[in-house]
Amino acid sequence: MHWPLHSKRAALLTVMLTISGLIGVDAHAQQCGPETPQTVEPPDDRMSDTRLLRRLVLGLTGTTPTVAQYEAMEAAATPEAREALLRSTLDEALASPKFYERMLRFGHEWIAVGAYTTGAMGDAYQGDLSGHIFKCGNDTKHPGAYYHVNEFTDSAKSSNQCNDQDASGNSVVPEVRSIEPWWAPGTRVEVLGKAGSNVTQVVDAKGQTIDCGIARGGYYDPMLPTGCGCGPNLVWCSPLTGLLGGSNHDLGLQRRHPYEEPARLFAHLAWHDRPLSDLIIGNYSVGTNWLRALYVRLGRQMGSNALDANTTWWRPDADNAPRDPLHPSPNDPQAWREFVVEDLEPFHLALSNNRARSGSLERTYRFDPRTTTEAPKGLPSAGVLTMIGALSSFPRERVRAARFLEIFACQSFSPPPADVHFPPYEVDPATGGTCLHCHKTLDPAAISFKRWDFGSAQSAYVPWPFIPGVGNHRVTKEWLSGQYPYIGNSPGYRWKNAFLPNTMLTPVTPEQITANPEAVLLDTMPESYTLLGVHGDGTMGPLGFGKLLVRSGEFDRCVSRKLYSMFIGRELNPASEKRFIDKLAKEFVAGDRKLRPFIRYLFEQPELRRGL
Repeated sequence: MHWPLHSKRAALLTVMLTISGLIGVDAHAQQCGPETPQTVEPPDDRMSDTRLLRRLVLGLTGTTPTVAQYEAMEAAATPEAREALLRSTLDEALASPKFYERMLRFGHEWIAVGAYTTGAMGDAYQGDLSGHIFKCGNDTKHPGAYYHVNEFTDSAKSSNQCNDQDASGNSVVPEVRSIEPWWAPGTRVEVLGKAGSNVTQVVDAKGQTIDCGIARGGYYDPMLPTGCGCGPNLVWCSPLTGLLGGSNHDLGLQRRHPYEEPARLFAHLAWHDRPLSDLIIGNYSVGTNWLRALYVRLGRQMGSNALDANTTWWRPDADNAPRDPLHPSPNDPQAWREFVVEDLEPFHLALSNNRARSGSLERTYRFDPRTTTEAPKGLPSAGVLTMIGALSSFPRERVRAARFLEIFACQSFSPPPADVHFPPYEVDPATGGTCLHCHKTLDPAAISFKRWDFGSAQSAYVPWPFIPGVGNHRVTKEWLSGQYPYIGNSPGYRWKNAFLPNTMLTPVTPEQITANPEAVLLDTMPESYTLLGVHGDGTMGPLGFGKLLVRSGEFDRCVSRKLYSMFIGRELNPASEKRFIDKLAKEFVAGDRKLRPFIRYLFEQPELRRGL
């Protein structure tokens, strides 16, 4: 206890007098009794109603209130009237398209993924997995028409086709067709030569039959096999004019859209009152025609022709799927429209009869390559965790695990203290060495993210994304051999060194790998493992990881912290404010994990209304 100086002097005098016999013990007891603590009044820092109005509107829409809103607040005569005005303003803000835009910006800040650069090297772009067609210049005989360079043997003079000439400059009369393209429904474009034909197969110089739906990239072979057509409505091709080199900052270019997808899905869930847990366990996403085409092409490259006869996925008015409020026109191909991923890319499994919007924890797909040599049906879709752009921006399984744990579970990874001693490192970073500090958490999570990689099996120029072991991308012992020609141009060489048997990341035996080389791709967390204090339920891939985040409660606590920081303006300390975080998470779950109910709850918090 810290006494004031005058109290210490009084106590000392009392002791001296007591010793001298001048006062009694009772008097001494009265002098040394505890002092009454001073009452500290809490600071009167409640915001004015006009400041609270500004904070509310700015936080939800990114703009300040209008003059009319300020005047209405000033004119409100009673506290009840001002409170009612604040509530009505809250409802108006939550219903404004500006709320969607604000959530989109927040989505980019929270779910930070990198640019989609897979397949982008130098002055070329092949990450769309499509045949490339080019646009004739305005100074040619066919201005604005599209053509494919493989119509000529000399690619440097391929634009001669736009002037009715062959590679040698001789006059030719190219085939000209008018086609409604997938990227601009409701319009028509001219296509020169075979690219606009309905040719679906060709025979190459070796007598092999070539499927025109499979792009065959290379430095001198721009994707579309020679003599092939681009498929119905040119769906096997992509217009490359304006994309060469390209920019990841332009929404008019396809490369921007995979980067946009995670934030757009978050804004979509907020706007349409969907559970935010669909970010990591949902079977659906949102996309423009540019993004949808990427999923369609991925499935085609992996061996599925299920979408060849589908002429509606690129028509915005073909269904009434929910879309973003910034593109209300039913015919806008740039609208971010909801779709079940499996409906466009058959190897992203929906696993639900409720295909429109399923983020249920009951979605389960179990597959164990240690007990079968059959291929899995596909990879269960899991929102952001299985998006092309998100997986491609984090190039390795451990990096994906780390980033997704940081984003969706608020985990942090930092070096261990200097005075901590670890078992010696031998083979496995999850069981020995200083790396154990992080890898004991990372590796059980990283198991879920093995089935996404980049291989040049079909493109000698750049790697393309694919799902290993699925579709026509089966993994053989040759892939894992490290022998020529698989060294350097196959991810199997990396797997040989990264997926070591009898480790935390690869809990399989050498004998199991011998029996089935694809056993190294085991992407189900064993039941004996725990992550965030919870055992896995046997679900394959990223969906199993996402379900674990939800069942552990870490997703709910993390989202509550993120949203509290966003709307209240203060970071919560998980060490000293754990009980409050748990309370927020409970309220978040009680509102079905939807954003608007949670925002309304935060609006009732005293801290929202305080400020100096």
